[in-house]
This record gives sequence, C-alpha cells and structure tokens, in this order.
Amino acid sequence: MPRGPRIDFPGALHHVYARGIEKRDIFLDDSDREAFLGRVGVNLAKWHVRCSAWTLMPNHFHLLVQTDRGCLASFMQCLLTGYSRYFNERHGRVGHLFQNRYKSPVVSNDGYCREVVRYIHLNPLRSGIVPSVDALEEYPWTGHRRVVRGSGPEWQDTGLLRAEFGGIPRTGSGWVRSYRKFLDAAAEGPAEFSCTQGDDGHAESVKALPTEATGLHEIFSDHLIRIAAWHGVPVPRVLSGDRDYTVVRVRKAVLKKCRDEMDISIAQLARWIGMKENSARYLLNSRP
Repeated sequence: MPRGPRIDFPGALHHVYARGIEKRDIFLDDSDREAFLGRVGVNLAKWHVRCSAWTLMPNHFHLLVQTDRGCLASFMQCLLTGYSRYFNERHGRVGHLFQNRYKSPVVSNDGYCREVVRYIHLNPLRSGIVPSVDALEEYPWTGHRRVVRGSGPEWQDTGLLRAEFGGIPRTGSGWVRSYRKFLDAAAEGPAEFSCTQGDDGHAESVKALPTEATGLHEIFSDHLIRIAAWHGVPVPRVLSGDRDYTVVRVRKAVLKKCRDEMDISIAQLARWIGMKENSARYLLNSRP
C-alpha cells in the first residue's frame, strides 16, 4: 500500500521519533548532542512549533511537539537535513543518517499525553544510561531536568506540562511535584506503556507492556495511522466499535498489514485495535 499522507493540523500534538540508519549511533559525543539541540531550538522558532518533552539516545531521539501552524513536515525536514549535513561533514561520512521516515503519531488525549511524556523522559533510565530518577535530574540530554530544576534548553515549553499536571489552579510549582510523582510511579518497573481505547475512541486505561511489545506497538500505531489516513477515517473511529463499512475495511487492512509484517499474535493485535480475538480472526478470513 502506498504511504498515506501524514496527519498534521494547526494545534496537533505529535510524538516524533527517528532512529539512525541500521540502528547506528547518530550522536557520537556531547558536541553532536549540542549541535542537534541547537538546531531544534532554531527550527522550533522558525516553524512555530513548541516542544514539551524530549530525549536524546545514542541511536535515536524523541520529541513531543505541538505544531501551532501545522508545519511539522517543514520543521522536521529542516531539522533532520541540517543535522545530517553537520554530522556527515564532521565525521567524514556520506549517505543517509536516519532510517526510513521519522514517525509522528498524533497524541490525541490527556491520558495518553501524560504517558508519552513519561515514556520519553524515562528513556535514559529504562536503557540503563542513568541509574535512577534522582540521577535523571542531572542528566543533560532529556527534558526532565528542565521540568524539575529549570535548567536546560530555554526553548523547551513547559506550558503543556503545567496544564497536564497542575490541576486547578494551574499556577505555582505544585505541577512539578505531580509530574515527579507520576514518573516515580513507573520508574522502578520493567515495563513501558500502551493505551487502550474505549467505545468513544479515547484512552480508557493505561497498562504496562514488555519493552519488546512496546516496540511492536509503535509499528502497529504507525500502520494504523497511515492506513486510516489513506482511507480518510479518523483513528478514534477505527479503535471504536463503529461498524461502518469503511471503518471495518480499515480495521481489516490494519490487521492484515500487521499480521503479514510483524511477529505478533492475532490476540495481541485484537487487544490493541479494541476487538475480541475471535472477531479479529473472522474479519481477517472474511472476503474482501
């Protein structure tokens, strides 16, 4: 199936991530990291994008960004092209630096937003780069330090996090304590996250997944977003109990794409798409 258009619109909130080609490192030292962050800041201002959470890992990065004018593609093109040129020139290499297209699923609800923030900022801890949440406060290559200590890139916008964790009134420093408590709740566990949707397509619950399953869920989400966009169907409708012919057709296409390209059970796919396993199997075996 041809690649569908990316979903973007003014005000859209995206979890953006990209990995080095062949899983190679894209940051070899602190100079590379500083250069990348500098380019993030310049392009955020240029394209009217706000970044609320971020982390740099050896071979990939994560950003949580909001596109005030729907210019995510322009922002990412300038960021990745500029950094690739810098990296290749500095390290004497040629060719592509990043693997395939960057991923940019839309973060569509409050519960999922919090989980994405936590997932992004806990990446260095999960991977063993830092030993604890306390150590994470001193780690310079994630947005967590700016949230809890106020140090780090000035371009990081904490407005979204204040709204998410601040309650009412959304002033003062209470939101930072709520944010830290939210991270602490998951920091000691061995798992990441996934959101399940209710009948209205909004996040109904958040449950832990093994790290391997988290990576598969990212692939599933990418297929879901692309196929739904190709057919012009909103993702929440696909994840709901909607029985409209077009929605069911999209649901079947997602199941088939994932079954054919991923080493994953039908039962797991059914849970992610909000169906019973026997219903998913029936849909897969039904005629076009």
